[in-house]
Amino acid sequence: MSSDATSQPYPGDPNQPPPGAYGPPPGAYQPPQPQPYVEPGAPQQPPGAYVPPGAYTPVPVAPSGSGRGRGPKVAVAAILSVVLLAAVGAVVLFKFVLDRGPDPAESFPATASMYVELNLDPSFDQTPKLLDHLQKFEDLEEYEDTDALVEAFVDESGVEGVDAAEDISSWLGLRHGLATWEYDDETYAVLSLASTDANAAEEGMAQIRAASGGDESSFDYTVEDDHVLIVIGETGADKALAAAESEAADQPLAESDDYAEARSWLDGDQILVHWTDMDAVGDLAEMTIGSESDAVEDLYSGHLIYGFSAFDQGFEVTYRMFGDADHRWTGTDGLIDGMGELPASDFALAAYVPENVDEIAQGWLGFFEEFYGVDATATDVVVEAPLTDAEYAEYTELDEQYWAGTLAAEDEERYWELDGRYWAAGTEDEPWVEETYGPDFGEIETAVGDFTDLLAGATLSGGGNFSAEDDVDPDSLHFAAHLAEDRAQELEDLITTWSEGEPLPEGVEVDGSELSYTGSAVADGTLAEDDRFRDFAGLTPAQCSVGAWVDFTRAAEEYPDDFAGLEPLSAFAWAHGIEDGDGTGVMRLYLKD
Repeated sequence: MSSDATSQPYPGDPNQPPPGAYGPPPGAYQPPQPQPYVEPGAPQQPPGAYVPPGAYTPVPVAPSGSGRGRGPKVAVAAILSVVLLAAVGAVVLFKFVLDRGPDPAESFPATASMYVELNLDPSFDQTPKLLDHLQKFEDLEEYEDTDALVEAFVDESGVEGVDAAEDISSWLGLRHGLATWEYDDETYAVLSLASTDANAAEEGMAQIRAASGGDESSFDYTVEDDHVLIVIGETGADKALAAAESEAADQPLAESDDYAEARSWLDGDQILVHWTDMDAVGDLAEMTIGSESDAVEDLYSGHLIYGFSAFDQGFEVTYRMFGDADHRWTGTDGLIDGMGELPASDFALAAYVPENVDEIAQGWLGFFEEFYGVDATATDVVVEAPLTDAEYAEYTELDEQYWAGTLAAEDEERYWELDGRYWAAGTEDEPWVEETYGPDFGEIETAVGDFTDLLAGATLSGGGNFSAEDDVDPDSLHFAAHLAEDRAQELEDLITTWSEGEPLPEGVEVDGSELSYTGSAVADGTLAEDDRFRDFAGLTPAQCSVGAWVDFTRAAEEYPDDFAGLEPLSAFAWAHGIEDGDGTGVMRLYLKD
């Protein structure tokens, strides 16, 4: 059930298969075994030698001139023996080794809005890398197998009344899923946990539910031969469980068009898979926070997927956003190659500003306008009353209890009422109703429009080095804006206006379409000379819109206290771009050897 990265090598003869290597498990059906053909007069196999079922027993080649024509027959028989042996081994390997549990996506309804799959043993390649990488961190070095990870997680969760080894590890498999699902106007968490022992799972789940204090209406489950299906919600979990099972039987998530399209794109073995239906998320946002789903859909609609895996030098995340329309943030050829020519700074960034940046900006502004503040011209706005001195004292006391985790249930409604009024209107001594925070929204829209007009089609890049004294060494900074038109002077003037007259640093140069700055102590060499960056650059989309690089090794040298326990981190890299009209990207976290 677990994957042990420290397993001992096989002590026997390396030229012979281990005992029982290709045999069926105890108690399995065994068909009648044909007797192996043995050439008359041939030497017998030594006692204990392994003979695969039906295999041809090779004999010494006959002397030249005898048994004319036997050479081809011997060769064919030998090949058939190898093929048969490989076939038997493959069946046994798949059925009894690689079969770590059912696909969790088969257990969820196709209407699930979000799905996460965790596979703690996706392949013989991934699991050893995962455990090896985790053991580089001081707090994780004791975890030699996946059972230890699970038990530590349970222990850290603080759940009382549950024995991790007895109630969970005794039956928990290695492939699990979690989904959010809306049923009867309620949102539920649905879990599918791989199980290796149905009886132990039944006992363990009963103990877990009892320890949680829940009942069938808030925490219901069913135990199958190979997995446990759980539904959790505020109420009606038992009805939702029955409905989820029924829908999944007819229309499972695994067979839905959107999920199947996304999962088939995500190549390779993945430790974690996360899929989201953004249209359903928009509807959920409207239900939970009151935001219009149109605002979310204007920002992004469709579905997205990302996968988390381990590679030789660290961890990798790849993702794709399957949009209903072409991804707005288009890319350009050669962005990452150009980034590789930047100075080998501790951190660097390169970005292409698409020509339709004004449309993108308007979409973002429309989304955030709802959260910016109260429209003073609106007639239906309810103005909250500031807290009195007595109410503020009461609020302060309740706020301390809330953050200490001691707030009584009967005081929660009063606390949230006072909290809402405090942040909306302040107190009578210090009212916030008349306060403004920064420019009004109209000024922001104007400024954004001015910048997008100048930056459309531009390529921006920059970077610098970390400094323990100044956070960033100002002399190491470098920046360049390559505009689509010869308007660099207009950009400098606009920046100066919005910096309230503060001039740009001495050394800024304006030359036609380029505005640039290079410090007196920029890093030597280029990013492309770094093996890690070159390795990453080969994975990026052909048309990239954003690239980022951070050298954690240098950051740890400058800020050792902030990186306590994170010493194994080496570098972070990210690139986002376009594939067939969809947004896609890759992130890599490099670790030290």
